[in-house]
Amino acid sequence: MRFLPGLLLLLPLASPLAHAELIDDVFDRGELRIAMEANTPPFNFKEGDKLTGFEVELGELLAKEMDVRPSFITVDAAELLPGVESAKYDVAINHIAMTPELADRFDFSEPYSYSSAQLIVRKQEQRPLGSFAALKGKALGVAQGSQFVEQARTAEGVDLRSYADARQPLKDVADQQIDAAISDRLLIPYAIRDSQLPVKEGADVGPTLSLAIPFQKGNPAFKASLDKALQRVKADGRLTALSEKWFGMDASKPVKKAE
Repeated sequence: MRFLPGLLLLLPLASPLAHAELIDDVFDRGELRIAMEANTPPFNFKEGDKLTGFEVELGELLAKEMDVRPSFITVDAAELLPGVESAKYDVAINHIAMTPELADRFDFSEPYSYSSAQLIVRKQEQRPLGSFAALKGKALGVAQGSQFVEQARTAEGVDLRSYADARQPLKDVADQQIDAAISDRLLIPYAIRDSQLPVKEGADVGPTLSLAIPFQKGNPAFKASLDKALQRVKADGRLTALSEKWFGMDASKPVKKAE
């Protein structure tokens, strides 16, 4: 069995059942099983038959740093986290924000990116739609399964409309069927360019989100190995370069909110 530098020092602190730890399974297989939806550019998506995107390249870097090969598994949203929970997959790298609810079910890596909710409005919009309060009495679109659904539901007096197709809210904004849409600020520039619709980036709303990698609870040696791999790609600038390549900005550091 192979060990990463420094990992031997951590093993005595693990439980007596350390032989059953996730890190042992990963090393024995020589493979890190990475689940993702592969339908959300620029995070992870398919170009023809090829899987690509920011999180695909990140997964490749992390697996290499852990001295194993990456094995990407494309899954539906409903199967993603239950598959990690049941050990069908080792990790999910799928722009998942750490929340108290998920922290009860999973352990997480260090954050690899930071984001927040942002509005999308019509290109000619003149109204000051700069907050949830400003959307009171107005229609707001959100994609089903989005991490912003619950956040948007807390907005008092907002007519919240849910869409199965993440592209449809942008179309409805452009067609004046809704007043605004809400999405991830890292997704929006790509989505606007891809849609070619007369819409633009609106205001940031809500708190900063920390995107991280969930895995089964009770695997401290695996967490140490994954975090050390992530720290190395942060320290030498590879994560910043990857972020700038796919997002046009350095999202590896927390979002600076206006005072």
